[in-house]
Amino acid sequence: MGKHTRRSGEYVRPGRRILLDDHFLASGEFFASGTYYQQDALSGFRVAQKVEAELVPEPHNPWDARAIALDVEGQRAAYLPAVSAKMWYDVVRGWNDAGFAVYCRAEINRWDGDDGEGRFGLTVPKWEWETLVTLAEAVGLRAAWETALADLTEAQRLLLRWDRGYSPDESVVRAMYVKRAQHPVFRWGAKGDGDLTERMPFWYGYFVREQMRQEKELLRFAHSVRSGMLRAFKGEIKRGRERERQQALLQRQEQDERALRLQRQGRRVSDIAAEVGLSFKQVETALSRARRAAGVTARSNEGLQSARRRDAAEAVRLKESGMARAQIARAMGRSADTVDELLKDGLFYEAPEEHPERLALARQCSGLRTTGLGKDKILEQLGVSRTQALRAFRDSSFLDIVE
Repeated sequence: MGKHTRRSGEYVRPGRRILLDDHFLASGEFFASGTYYQQDALSGFRVAQKVEAELVPEPHNPWDARAIALDVEGQRAAYLPAVSAKMWYDVVRGWNDAGFAVYCRAEINRWDGDDGEGRFGLTVPKWEWETLVTLAEAVGLRAAWETALADLTEAQRLLLRWDRGYSPDESVVRAMYVKRAQHPVFRWGAKGDGDLTERMPFWYGYFVREQMRQEKELLRFAHSVRSGMLRAFKGEIKRGRERERQQALLQRQEQDERALRLQRQGRRVSDIAAEVGLSFKQVETALSRARRAAGVTARSNEGLQSARRRDAAEAVRLKESGMARAQIARAMGRSADTVDELLKDGLFYEAPEEHPERLALARQCSGLRTTGLGKDKILEQLGVSRTQALRAFRDSSFLDIVE
């Protein structure tokens, strides 16, 4: 690399200045490039001397169209490395166009060349990536990129995202290059830098990647919000259903208790069904629930046994009057199956001794109940069908009352 002679007017220092060290904190330092060719400018300083280096774009530099020189006291003393210059060039130019010369603090150093001779060098700050992005955003590079993006077709914008902007489709890079004069904020590399993709302004690719990252973050945030909303909705639905369930249980409990009160008043099941608006079977179920909830057992509820005996006696009376089972069922508001059970119960209650097998089973059940076994265990011990066992359990309560 030779020594570039700047053209007249290639760089005109703006009237104002920004010293990066006053606004940003460096993460380290590095040796600037190209000091081998700038010994005349550096030899006038002493080693370890603190200086200010001005970042100067050199658009006509034949070796690098995006070169950034480092001038000390108006003389070129070094360069940013080519990779760094590619990123810094548009930023520095942007600040220059905004009326600011860009400076950073630097330090003179000395190093030994391959020939053994000592030479002067320049140490400059190493800035965090966020510093460069902040400077680019502040000077409007993102807005300029969005303007350039608007000149592309939708298909071209999609192609620009290929390989996350590092190596976009050649056709879209060519389309951007053709329109480069309309977007002078960005500097393309020279032909010697490689193909168009390598010459493409660094910030074109960077803002593509940043846009994709922000879209991904937005999707992640939207997914998080949606998931949170779904969880909230599901939770509310669950709570609503639980409230409805509790309300239904409360209503059912009130209905069961009402049915039980009516039965204790001597009302028939059919009458209760008509009053509370339930079917005959639903009333029987409600009464069963209410008795369990109240801790009522056949042994402790003589009133319920009396009602059962009255219903059984009524069924027998109607049978003896010549009525058929279906007629009895209609007259009593019971099902035909219930009438069958009531007739059997009525005959047993009138003369238990005339039904020795049923009486024996009832007495067996009574004996088991005195042992303190639970109802389910007693029913199991009886060794008969559940229907017969339940009848025996009911009969044993009857025997406890009458014997």
